[in-house]
Amino acid sequence: MNTAIATRTSHPSSSRWSRLQSVGSWLVWPILLVVVVGLALGIDNNYWLQVTVSAEIMVIAAVGLYVTFGLSGQVSLGQAAFYAVGGYTTGLLVANVGLDMGPAIILSVLSSIALGLLIGIPSLRLKGHYLALVTLGLGQVVALILINWSWLTGGALGVRGIVAPLFGEFELVTVSDWGVFIGVIMVISIYVVQMIRTSSYGRAMQAVRDSDVAAAAMGVSLKHVKVLAFTIGAAFAGLAGSLNAGFITYISPGTYNLALSVSLLAMVVVGGAKSPWGAVIGAVLLTFLPEVLRGVQDYYLLIYGIVLLLMVAFVPGGIWGLIRDGIGWLVRRLRRPTTPAPSAEEKAR
Repeated sequence: MNTAIATRTSHPSSSRWSRLQSVGSWLVWPILLVVVVGLALGIDNNYWLQVTVSAEIMVIAAVGLYVTFGLSGQVSLGQAAFYAVGGYTTGLLVANVGLDMGPAIILSVLSSIALGLLIGIPSLRLKGHYLALVTLGLGQVVALILINWSWLTGGALGVRGIVAPLFGEFELVTVSDWGVFIGVIMVISIYVVQMIRTSSYGRAMQAVRDSDVAAAAMGVSLKHVKVLAFTIGAAFAGLAGSLNAGFITYISPGTYNLALSVSLLAMVVVGGAKSPWGAVIGAVLLTFLPEVLRGVQDYYLLIYGIVLLLMVAFVPGGIWGLIRDGIGWLVRRLRRPTTPAPSAEEKAR
């Protein structure tokens, strides 16, 4: 009798919800590809199309910082340095050497990885605000190099004419072309980061983030995990900087300052540091918000700052945390078992 009652009270939507989750986890990627291609080809206003492409570039940099900060718990204020290395490597190789854009982008990512290893390995024993200070110093050093090494970087004038075919005769001419190209790379970047998050390396990074002492006791190599997370963040920042240089065809030292590093960190925190989707939401929001608020002229920076403060103070889990909690509440409501009323025979028993 107990088995029969348990069978009657089990809720059939549980298995259906699990199947929907499995299917949805794969459907999201083709849907996202269709969305980014549709936006690139469907937005008629050239200004808002450029803002959309800029948001996609920021998403690439933000999901990389999510790996460094959100997954492994390493605070980095030097993402602008890796962004600059990617941008200047592409700019110099294309404008001065005459390399195609595709190979220049690949070499830019490798250059950022090399810098990430150069900084990450000596900084293994640092964490918290000590690591943040080291990365902050890295950003300032790179900014000074960009200005003072004028024989290489062009100094304050920067590098112009960053225009070249992607590969061979294939060239990205219009903003829509760049929108499709960068949008596809953005989707691939999110997918790669999501795969890292669910892999054994991602679980090791989360263990280090929660307690590096406990992680080391369980056999996790702190050295490998921290360097890997730091290098992945550098690689995505370099990729974003390279794409930005190719898209706007001009770079200068003023772009790669501390404000850029702080903005990237704010994107991850505001969107939600527990998921790459939080970094995506934060990057899109904080790229579009200043543009939307430009209509109020003198007050838009004040409103922008107040929004950031309110988000950090009252929504510590970020926007994605709110969305996740709302979905969780809805799922619990849908999966709540409905106990049938006992029959007359059961009452008699």
